[in-house]
Amino acid sequence: MTVEEKQYHGAALNSFILALGHSEVVINKLLADAGVDRIDPDTWYDFEWASGLYFKIEAEVGRSAVIEVGRKMIETADFPPDIDGIHSLLMSLDHAYRLNARGPGIGVITCTLEDDYSATLVFTPRFPCALNLGIIEGCCARHGAQALIEHGANGCIDTDDGPCTYHVSW
Repeated sequence: MTVEEKQYHGAALNSFILALGHSEVVINKLLADAGVDRIDPDTWYDFEWASGLYFKIEAEVGRSAVIEVGRKMIETADFPPDIDGIHSLLMSLDHAYRLNARGPGIGVITCTLEDDYSATLVFTPRFPCALNLGIIEGCCARHGAQALIEHGANGCIDTDDGPCTYHVSW
């Protein structure tokens, strides 16, 4: 890899297979359409290709499937022992993202804690908004809480008019 290449890790990309595991036909079609027969969890893939695969899942299977992919990412991810609650998990999202994406211009995830039961998150990585929703839901669910997520009015990655901002309460 050169410094100029944007890449995405197969282990994170593999979450869509876990989320859609009930439908091998759909998985095989998505993979074939993407030009591969499997996702190797130890391989780094072209970032734009990986992003495109998530958008294709949303177009072909639906928004709820991509939300489930985001939830699976959090359910199956390993976290260090100091991640002991929703606050620390939400605050660590950018770090976790950078373990799975590398190169220039990959975007950032910021989190501002508002109080004990709410936060504002801003996602600039070029992935479907539905994936972000699933990631946030997964973070809260991992610690036994249900997320109430409100999308900010100023921009959305899905319409190419800025980052997605979410106000989250639990």
